[in-house]
Amino acid sequence: MNYCEEVFCEVEESPSLVSFFPNSGDKRLRIFVDSREASTKNGKKIVEIMNRLGAEIVVRKLDFGDFLVGYDVAVERKTIHDLVGTLTQRFLFDQLFSMKKAYPQSILLIEGYMGVLRKFRRITPESLNGALFALIQGNIPIVPTIDYKDTAIFLVTAAKQLLKEGRETAVIRHRPKSKNLKNKQLYAVTGLPHVGPVLAKKMLKKRGSVRGVFCSSKKEFMEVDGVGSLITSGIVEVLDAPYEDGEDLPK
Repeated sequence: MNYCEEVFCEVEESPSLVSFFPNSGDKRLRIFVDSREASTKNGKKIVEIMNRLGAEIVVRKLDFGDFLVGYDVAVERKTIHDLVGTLTQRFLFDQLFSMKKAYPQSILLIEGYMGVLRKFRRITPESLNGALFALIQGNIPIVPTIDYKDTAIFLVTAAKQLLKEGRETAVIRHRPKSKNLKNKQLYAVTGLPHVGPVLAKKMLKKRGSVRGVFCSSKKEFMEVDGVGSLITSGIVEVLDAPYEDGEDLPK
């Protein structure tokens, strides 16, 4: 039995959990997933589990958020390690508040055991709690999940709940198109995993151009202030992985 079958069985066998899965009737349960998120190791697993739980998955490049579960509802997924990286780079707020402008009911989903944060000396409990409270004050709810399985269950549950409430399906909203070359360059580089505007600027300054960034070696990526081995591995995986035509990806 693989991990998807195990999760599906757990959901089926748990009355306390199933009770939170409202019946959506004849309505189509559709969840949009950002193509960059869907290409990651755990992103693929989340997509597979959501499929098993009855969701129709549409993979698209999203300008805001990692998942769209309903009209005006976007979800940004951060693992504990992602969270530390975005907080120290100070672009988490810009990212989330931009998402909230497009999707008023935006959610930050934090995946993993929060206790791990105690191992990071570069971020104090006070700064972390201050940042999280600032998001709450900005009306951005924070949802903790245990792991990618728990994340998939939450997303499907949220989408079903919205359908039950009669909410329309998710609508993709794009950033206003800019003719400014600098903004186009930043937009291209922020398409890389775990790269926000601040880090994109640093990469462009270091390498001189978008092509220079994309052609960087592992060593050259890690020479950029704020880019560690975790971020580098995610970027290199996307840049070097052979392209597949997507026949086995949900459409």
